[in-house]
Amino acid sequence: MKFQVLGPLTVLGDSGPVALSGVKQRATLGHLLLHANEVVATSALMRALWAGEPPPTARKMLQNAVSALRGLLAADDTEDAHGGPVLLTHAPGYLLRVDGDDLDLTAYRALADRGRADLAAGAWSSAARTLRAALDLWRGPVLADLAESGTDWPELRTLAQARTATREDLYEAELACGRHDDVLEELRTHAEREPERERLCAQLMLALYRRGHQSDALEAYRRTRTALASRLGLEPGRALRAVERAVLDHDPVLGQPDALAIMALDGEPRRPRPAAGTPGPAAVTPASAVGFDSRPAPRPPAPPALPAPPRATAFPYPAAPSGVLTEQHKQLSMLLVRTTLGKGLGGDPEDAARLSGELAVAIRDEVARHGGKVSGVLGPVTFALFGVVRTREDDAERAVRAGRAILRRLRQYGAGGPVPVHGGSAPRVAVATGDVVVTCAADGTGAVPIVNGAVPQSCADLLRTVPPGGIRVCATTRSGTERSLVYGPAGPDGAAEPLGTRTTRTHTPPALVGRDRELAQLSGALDDVARRQRPCLLTALGEPGAGKTRLMAELARLARRSPHGYRVVTGHSSWCDRDRPLALLDRTLTSATGTTVSATGTATDDCTVAGTDDCAHDALARTVHALFGTGDRGTWLLDRLGPLLRAEPPVPADWPDLATAWRFLLTGLAAERPLLLVLEDLHSAPDPVLDLVTELADAAGPVPLLLAVTARPELLDRRPTWGGGRRDALALTLDPLDEPSAAALLDDLLADGGGGALPTDLRRDVLARIGGNPLYAVEYARELAGRAPGPPVMPRHVRQVVAAHLDTLPPLAKAVLVCASALGGVCCADGVAAVGGVDRAEAAHWLDHLERRDFLRRSRHPSATGALRYAFRHPATREAVDALVPRTVREDRRRRAEAWTESTAAQLTA
Repeated sequence: MKFQVLGPLTVLGDSGPVALSGVKQRATLGHLLLHANEVVATSALMRALWAGEPPPTARKMLQNAVSALRGLLAADDTEDAHGGPVLLTHAPGYLLRVDGDDLDLTAYRALADRGRADLAAGAWSSAARTLRAALDLWRGPVLADLAESGTDWPELRTLAQARTATREDLYEAELACGRHDDVLEELRTHAEREPERERLCAQLMLALYRRGHQSDALEAYRRTRTALASRLGLEPGRALRAVERAVLDHDPVLGQPDALAIMALDGEPRRPRPAAGTPGPAAVTPASAVGFDSRPAPRPPAPPALPAPPRATAFPYPAAPSGVLTEQHKQLSMLLVRTTLGKGLGGDPEDAARLSGELAVAIRDEVARHGGKVSGVLGPVTFALFGVVRTREDDAERAVRAGRAILRRLRQYGAGGPVPVHGGSAPRVAVATGDVVVTCAADGTGAVPIVNGAVPQSCADLLRTVPPGGIRVCATTRSGTERSLVYGPAGPDGAAEPLGTRTTRTHTPPALVGRDRELAQLSGALDDVARRQRPCLLTALGEPGAGKTRLMAELARLARRSPHGYRVVTGHSSWCDRDRPLALLDRTLTSATGTTVSATGTATDDCTVAGTDDCAHDALARTVHALFGTGDRGTWLLDRLGPLLRAEPPVPADWPDLATAWRFLLTGLAAERPLLLVLEDLHSAPDPVLDLVTELADAAGPVPLLLAVTARPELLDRRPTWGGGRRDALALTLDPLDEPSAAALLDDLLADGGGGALPTDLRRDVLARIGGNPLYAVEYARELAGRAPGPPVMPRHVRQVVAAHLDTLPPLAKAVLVCASALGGVCCADGVAAVGGVDRAEAAHWLDHLERRDFLRRSRHPSATGALRYAFRHPATREAVDALVPRTVREDRRRRAEAWTESTAAQLTA
């Protein structure tokens, strides 16, 4: 007996189609087939069959439908011969066992996976044939007959999206084979039907460009950009912008078979790869595989690159759009690595070149893994920058961790390694942090940025003091990372050697003030979830430092003290997850089973993965067996969750089963007793993890599960509908504290730090700078402790946090903020257009964007000309914007602002 769901629901027996009687019977079978070989809870089936409140006889009607289906399946004469389909009662619902060859959905998934693997391996012709065969199994929308009758299950939308993704994989394979003529019209049809899909637009642009229609390709880009802006309020992603630049420049990369994959990985056009037989990338991952891990495939060893040339008289970058900043003040960290080849090479230049290439690759890998950028190599010294393209609040910490990881990795080339390195020439690492002026392309891409300032020289001086095999960091780096790293004694220059990660808190968390309303909502959510036995998705949004983590700690405390007996499981997304994309699942598993961090292979101080620990597997086995027994279900879960305990990350083919097992485990924990699952910093999680979290909220079933996540507002840029449309969803936005609460927090922090009361004027000034942000209050209190009262300066950590937040903005949005500051902190679109030299409509667009991102707030009172006015939401933002801009640019903007203000005033009084 064969089943078809990729189109109208069809059952085929030996003698032809088998008739199904009644809508409920068809819907029951359709839903079970979508979850073939999985247990489907009775409650889930009832929700699928009845959109609203089910009738009193619903359970009986479902049992009748199941009984009829069993009779239909029993009529299959071949069941006993080869284990045909069978419908079993399996708590808490039903299980439909179907052989993979008997269901078109299973066959489609297998073909799509195989085609995607061929695409990743560069076997484009094979990928095209396999993906075409997968799509040929579709006879229309999934369960088209049920959809026509009003059925609207999430599974139908998910499969429709999967079909679209497979179609895009097919187009990519066809384009790689050079068959752009064959797919052009098909591409054009689907791109016009779904203008928001950026990958589809990029494929259409490539096909049109290869046909010689450059203007049509650019028109396709403009259509997608307009659709994204008008419908979602977003700008095209970096990869699609790279395709536009390549089309404008007639970049030769567009002639490469895997042009789109190259630009999807790098986000910018690259030169064509060398001809066969010359060094180059070993393989390129297709754009469809850029999900969890978007790093390019490893490259073979190559000689070190030459350092960037000195700054020429002519500006070395393309002209920037009007108003965009190409020179910025930044605080960055520089890492220098000195590696001198040993004397054991015997003077053989080939051995020396090979070893140099291996060392260069190892250093570049570690720098990239920690979020830095290798900016050049000069002889035995490699220099890398952290924070040059995009500032992050932990750039200094990343640089130090990268340095320690490089030393560990280069040990294989020391005594006992494959190639001996002379003991007196062991690797040395230095890290320095400070303020510089960075000159780069308008969008932060392209050539190596130029850094001017004292940091390069101070880092070079520090490198001379480092002993062989050692690492030292400057005093600024040490003071900025002491809360997370442990250091040895500081020398006379303040430099010190990092020893490892700090495992204990160096300070107590601040008091939670001004959040009474939020705490009442959290307490109510805990009670509602336990009382209604139904999952709830709670999202806490807030700018950096708003107190999201502190609020979640209080929620966990309330849950543990709740009379409902909550179990608390926690996890967080981290920049260390680049190499281990499922680390968020790993950390929740660690918390759920009570094992240690190192035992489950989560990130350590150098962002590597610890080895497997038998204790971790035993703890997981005890948890799984206690919930699901030692039978097939328990064994299946242990087999699927086991890869999370290994040092090597799970392979992509295992992700779907692993995610399902993770969801089953958490659902089982919640069924045993109420469960609070806290996931922090979800804005930095990869898209498939976000999908998994929403699936958990939707498919957990009738269990008391409170899924609490924290994120910055940029999560809504990626997922505008996050939490929307769900029956049980709660969103909290952590606004700045009111002035009395901020004052109480500041006084409490100063008292804990041993400081006395501040003078009235100074206290008022500090509270204005804090602006209701709890993190800023902590940093200003630390800055004021133990120093003579005086005008406060922005703490370095606050400046770094704000600068990192600013660097999440597009270049033009950041330029608009510069204009807003020049206009006195209050502006309108006309003023920004005049000061920045941009179009008024574009200025209005970015002002609205900045308001939605919480950088600006809209004033209730329009300007004298009736235009909307905007002001900085936080004083620290304006202060950081002013610090970002070189003096000459800042003065030029202010002169333009004064001229526009005078001109406007003259027109109004005329």
